Amino acid sequence: MKSYTDIKQSKKLAEFLPIESADLCYIANSELINIHEPFFKKMDEGDIPCWSLAALLNVLPDDCGIDKENGKYVASYIISDECGCYTENNPVDSCVIVIEYLHELKIL
Repeated sequence: MKSYTDIKQSKKLAEFLPIESADLCYIANSELINIHEPFFKKMDEGDIPCWSLAALLNVLPDDCGIDKENGKYVASYIISDECGCYTENNPVDSCVIVIEYLHELKIL
């Protein structure tokens, strides 16, 4: 099961999430490494922050969540009077979709 964002998702999230919220990084040769705070200050131009499922869940507001239903992962949100959900084959993709949507709403 996918446990972290792929390069395409990581690049998109890096446009609007603080890189300090990432806990992994793709270094220039696409190798994935764990990172810690001092590393952010040394990231090279070709490095891409990457988010594990745990880091994505930390980014989501308290009124969002992930559940497993019928073998699929459902990410749901409740914002003011609006609620919705996205279903994907893995929890990472569900989280990414909700995070991107909340960003469009200017909530993240």
